[in-house]
Amino acid sequence: MKLTGLFILLIGFTFFFSSCDKTPGYGGNCGITGIVKVRKFNSDYSVLREETVLANADVYIVFQDGQGYGDKVKTSYDGSFNFNHLVPGDYKLFVYSNDTTMLSSAQIPITLAVKITKNKQLVNAGILKTADNAPLKGNASISGNITGHKLGASYTAIHEKVYLTDMLDSTNTNASYTDYSGNYTFNNLPIGKYKIYVYSKNTVATPPYLLLDTIVSIVKNNDIIKNINFDVND
Repeated sequence: MKLTGLFILLIGFTFFFSSCDKTPGYGGNCGITGIVKVRKFNSDYSVLREETVLANADVYIVFQDGQGYGDKVKTSYDGSFNFNHLVPGDYKLFVYSNDTTMLSSAQIPITLAVKITKNKQLVNAGILKTADNAPLKGNASISGNITGHKLGASYTAIHEKVYLTDMLDSTNTNASYTDYSGNYTFNNLPIGKYKIYVYSKNTVATPPYLLLDTIVSIVKNNDIIKNINFDVND
């Protein structure tokens, strides 16, 4: 009976000490919080267009130095995230991002090491920044009117082609056509600098067409810029 009691006591001590020596993971009263932001670049990542919080992004946590991850959460509307019920220990957070070096077409992990040193501790991990080069969309617009000239007479330039080029990303070129009143509009434009241009027949032989252009800056996301007008020869 004494041996049985001693055996039970040893098991109890073993369980007690093993429960006090928890590895990183769930089962505690600690937490990790942070924010995810996205840096939006032009197509070749040479110009940073915008930096903003990233909602609904996956944030992963690694409990130990091993394969895979322990869990993941989604960021809220303000880019914030939380991992709760953690025990003290070393953790690693990561999010996936485009590779700004363009050496890889696959997404790469952006990692951040976090250490919880004591119970009931809430650690602010800071900011995890991802990168993207998808064309931006905004709420601004640029509009104008085109008038045509032929044999000394003016007319409304119907179905005249108008071009827009993003000065911060030359690969982003768009086109629009004038309506029956000679008006055109470019919508959903983000903050930036744009070249608006049309082609006009040259009054002399060479070259046959001339480029007429103007530079327009959008400084607010809801800018409405009007009266970017052109006179073209036919």
